[in-house]
Amino acid sequence: MAAERKKGPPDYLLGEQIGHLLRKAYQRHIAIFQQTMGENGLTAVQFAVMVTIHDAGTVALTRISQVTAIDLATLRGIVARLSERGLVVVEHNASDRRQRLASLTALGVELVRRDLPTAARITDLTLEPLDACERIAAIPVSYTHLTLPTKA
Repeated sequence: MAAERKKGPPDYLLGEQIGHLLRKAYQRHIAIFQQTMGENGLTAVQFAVMVTIHDAGTVALTRISQVTAIDLATLRGIVARLSERGLVVVEHNASDRRQRLASLTALGVELVRRDLPTAARITDLTLEPLDACERIAAIPVSYTHLTLPTKA
């Protein structure tokens, strides 16, 4: 026998929870990305890494990890796959051999520049169900305040 539902206002509605809504928005974005940008064979996360490198020129993997919110172990695998495709070059920093620096190859630069307008369109398509005010609320001017929580 199913448990009886409490009468009165519910305390928790899944469809109103931020985590659930963000997950649904992310799923929508990924589906649109794959349908729209699928021909280049990159995932949305790989493209984000490439855009980060493109914007910085040559950049430390630790910085890419910070900007993209991808843990360093996962990022190393992503960068290795991009390197195997001839899109990214990774080298040791001459002044600090522990640090690894990534830069785009000419092919990587060409791909990013070609696909940036499409990526912007993907954002528009992802946000399409939202009205103008909701779009403003969904995309803050700066994400610098959005950091991963740390243990106290």
